[in-house]
Amino acid sequence: MLAKLKSTYLKFGYNLPLLIAFFLPFGINYAFFIFIWSISFFSFDNFKQGFKTIFQNNWSFILIGFFILHVIGFFYSENKSAALSAIEIKLCFLAFPVLFFASNYDNIQTKKIIISFVSGCILSSFLCIFRAFYLYLFEDVNAFFYSDFSYFIHPSYMAMYLVFAQLIVILFYKKWLSHLSFLNLKIGFISSILLICIFLCSSKMGLITALFIIPSTLGLQLFIKGYKKIILGLFLALLGGITLTYKLLPTPFDRFKTAINVTTSAKKIDKTDAESTAVRILIWKESMKIIKKHIWFGVSPANVNQELLTSYQQNGLTGALAKRLNAHNQFLETFIGTGIIGFLLLLLITLYLIVYSFIKKNYILMLFSILISLNFMVESMLQAQAGFTFFVFFLCILLKYDLKEISKNLIIKTNT
Repeated sequence: MLAKLKSTYLKFGYNLPLLIAFFLPFGINYAFFIFIWSISFFSFDNFKQGFKTIFQNNWSFILIGFFILHVIGFFYSENKSAALSAIEIKLCFLAFPVLFFASNYDNIQTKKIIISFVSGCILSSFLCIFRAFYLYLFEDVNAFFYSDFSYFIHPSYMAMYLVFAQLIVILFYKKWLSHLSFLNLKIGFISSILLICIFLCSSKMGLITALFIIPSTLGLQLFIKGYKKIILGLFLALLGGITLTYKLLPTPFDRFKTAINVTTSAKKIDKTDAESTAVRILIWKESMKIIKKHIWFGVSPANVNQELLTSYQQNGLTGALAKRLNAHNQFLETFIGTGIIGFLLLLLITLYLIVYSFIKKNYILMLFSILISLNFMVESMLQAQAGFTFFVFFLCILLKYDLKEISKNLIIKTNT
């Protein structure tokens, strides 16, 4: 019986991370999948040999070190319940490096895990579109923009997922799915759905990253293949599309107008303001004050929110206080909680990783790092399940497996 279970796990165990990848856009609790995956790994895999490979990857020390730093924070935190919660939130920094770096999935299995994420993004996008049309037609409710549209998770996270999914489609689908008929038509349809939903999510950072990262990636791909005239045509089409969209669907652009007005206005920002850009600027100023007081060791991860709320109250940030907002910047959030050590570790797995991946010519890892770093600047992503699960899950995959090499090996295998 045990031998059969072991054989089944070794053959089909990759379906556990595949399910996590697929359900990421639906915002479900992944603890069950991670628990089953962990139990199966320790029961049926060669974990002794696997553990040797974990620390052959130097990134393991950084990721697990980041987790240990939060464990240490428990001992100098006054709120032990919140400290345990902070440790629980960061468990992915322990679980995913162990499970991914100790496992050894083949090219087909890794490809299926990545494709399952894109499939989950497409399905969740369809459901959001269907729901929006249903509410509009039968209940006279406009649910086509921002949080009204993104039903499963916060629109900022949804937009980030869809941008990453689109990058995967651009870089790998032509090679990975070359056996499919009408592939270009299918890729065009998938891309249209993803891009439309990024727009409807109306996340400012989602739109910024989509506008710059996706066209530049596609343009570079076409430039390498020598399609210079097509690049020019697509650029003109992009400008025309933005102009037309601005005229017909101005709602997402109104959020940018408000943000620009706030950041360029000479008038001092009202401390009672709760508008997203204005309140972020106010929060970041208060965060810097706290960091200056606790630069070396921080206030402990469990005490970050309380420190911020106290600062809001003392300085009259009633808008931020009423909503009990976090730092809305992961770099600041980490610096406040863990001090300079945690901040430097976070820089290593974000900004430094961009340089590292460029040197290694691992361009999907570089694009992922850029996408994450930009979102970290406006959201405390590691405080929400939708943020930390996505970040650590795909970071470990991209650090362990070179998707470009997988594409080459798959093409060689197909040709032979």
